[in-house]
Amino acid sequence: MSLVLPLHRVAIDPGRRTSVRLGMPHLTPNGLSETWLLRELGDVHWQFLAQKLGRPAAEIEDARGNRVYAAFRHVQVEGARFAEAREDESLDILSSIWRLSRTQVLSRHDLSIGGRPLGTVTMVSAFIRREGGSNHRVSRVEVPGLSELPAWGEPQPYSGKESATDVPDGGSFLFTPCPGEDFNGAGFLYFSSYVGITERAAWTLHPARARDAVTLERTIAYHGNIDMGEAVRVTMAEAPAVPGRWLTHAVLNRESDGACLARIKTLKQVASTDPTAGAS
Repeated sequence: MSLVLPLHRVAIDPGRRTSVRLGMPHLTPNGLSETWLLRELGDVHWQFLAQKLGRPAAEIEDARGNRVYAAFRHVQVEGARFAEAREDESLDILSSIWRLSRTQVLSRHDLSIGGRPLGTVTMVSAFIRREGGSNHRVSRVEVPGLSELPAWGEPQPYSGKESATDVPDGGSFLFTPCPGEDFNGAGFLYFSSYVGITERAAWTLHPARARDAVTLERTIAYHGNIDMGEAVRVTMAEAPAVPGRWLTHAVLNRESDGACLARIKTLKQVASTDPTAGAS
């Protein structure tokens, strides 16, 4: 599955342009911070959507006046060249947004530095409302004004029907997210935290490869959330890849009941000196 933009979906709207001067908060020892980037693009997605709906982000409500939020259902990173990012450079982001369905929105973010492409991130979100005070139960809702957004059209690039049951045969890692670091202002485990947890698992299970690995591609399918105080178990398996590349499949499950929270497939560039790089 790919969320690459078809040529007939090129927007007439010039989109939203954002520039960020890169400093230490935006970087890691291996280049651009992927978790920072996702947080930034998550806010760009939400603010851009609010702009299109003609209201402040804090006032987006359903037809009954209930506060609703944008929960990401799918995120895809393609053509990433994060290792090329340097301090004091300007990261330029060109964002476009479409209506995918009655409750879902798709945004595309083209990244560049000095005119050099740095990758593309595509994000699908759904409007949701929490049910019964728990993050285990949410419902999708419609938001007035969404029909004013340009439509992506058929076929939909993401149906949300990936299998959530298969668990890869690999090592596992248990982590309890921290409310002050991993949850957002709405009290949900933030979508970028799923990547952070997966990276901690990779570092714990495969430190030799993870140390200098840089993301080239990543696909995330989100299936659920947790309440504060609950633990997340990551099961990670390696897949065959060409030399210099490291391909992993990770499944995140809620430890309390085993419910699938996300499935993450990641392709990374690894140091050529790693003798296990590309092994199955």
